[in-house]
Amino acid sequence: MQAIVNRLRQSRDRVNIKERNGFVQLFISKRLLHGAATALLGIFVPIFLYEIMGHTFYWVGGYYALLSLLYAVCLIPAMRVTNRLGFSHTLILGGMFSVGIYSTMYFLTSENVWYLLAPLTIFIVGFRLFHWVPFHVDFTLFTEAGKRGQQISLSFAAIAFMGVVGPILAGFIITHAGYEAMFGAAVALLIAATISYMFVPETDTRFEWTWRQTWGELFSSRRRSVVMGEFANGAETVVNLIVWPIFLFEVLSGDVLEIGVVSTIVVGMTIVVQLLAGRYLDKATTSKERTLKIGSTLYALGWILKIFVLSVTHVFLVGLYHNIVKIFTKTPFSAIIYDMSAEQGEYVDEFTVLREIAGHAGRTVCLVLVSLLAIWVPIGWTFLFAAVASIALNLVYRIQPR
Repeated sequence: MQAIVNRLRQSRDRVNIKERNGFVQLFISKRLLHGAATALLGIFVPIFLYEIMGHTFYWVGGYYALLSLLYAVCLIPAMRVTNRLGFSHTLILGGMFSVGIYSTMYFLTSENVWYLLAPLTIFIVGFRLFHWVPFHVDFTLFTEAGKRGQQISLSFAAIAFMGVVGPILAGFIITHAGYEAMFGAAVALLIAATISYMFVPETDTRFEWTWRQTWGELFSSRRRSVVMGEFANGAETVVNLIVWPIFLFEVLSGDVLEIGVVSTIVVGMTIVVQLLAGRYLDKATTSKERTLKIGSTLYALGWILKIFVLSVTHVFLVGLYHNIVKIFTKTPFSAIIYDMSAEQGEYVDEFTVLREIAGHAGRTVCLVLVSLLAIWVPIGWTFLFAAVASIALNLVYRIQPR
């Protein structure tokens, strides 16, 4: 009997060691190496596309809407590939697609943009298909209950730390050497990240649902809250990632170095708050929902204030406020989602696919509305969509775990 107990303990210890090592390897690959490339590219990729597409927002918004739509439609078939390769090994394939994205952008100009959009689209959609679901599943399995808030907060803080150096460095590179140099540096970092994904432990996970079953679950009443919460999260996220950088570009008269400097200062002042937020969320057992409710209200107010930004000083003050309250919105939201994902047991990957489809449906709808509205009103007024979506994030904590 004692021998059986000892074997069970050894098995459990091996699993715990694998989970700890998995988190460390995933953190190094995604948050450090891949994160460094993202920090460089960050706010400047939408600006780059905006410039080469003739400073017309509806082309940029429409293109990103198409990318999200293709991702949502193709995700279920792509999971068959993920099943064959394994979830962690699929991250390597996603990394290869990411290298293809910025290798293509290196050669992209206003003269050839309409010819190179097809391969660029394949690379972007391919990266999303073979990166995000495996990453979220692995992150869920490799993080620990009771410490998840701290681990999520650590991940966000790593992104923020990269954000201290990335924007100002990218602005300097673009100003003195052009976008090509920035894309070249990003490709080198992404190659390193792709290699490092080889060391992420494989998980025993398979996607089992059919196309019909997945879409049936997506529209089922018991999934309605999480689907609506993720839909809102996708809508808010895309305004932050696509619309806000282009708005900054217009407000600051196209000075990319100034954009980088301001972004660096704002991000740098929020790192300590981010780390403290994760510790607070883990210690207070009922704090996630309450923190999200308060944080999302303050975060929505930040989007309203951003409508009226007119100068560098405004960008700094409003941006600093918005980044701080964002911590108390996105950290509890992510902690709630990952906690609930962990409760899905063997259905964690199917649940993650539902989240991704819902999130990118939100991105698609929001970008279409923003692109149409931007034809008649200043782009800043489209931040109203993000304000409404920020409040709607609260729908997520009525999720029913399977």
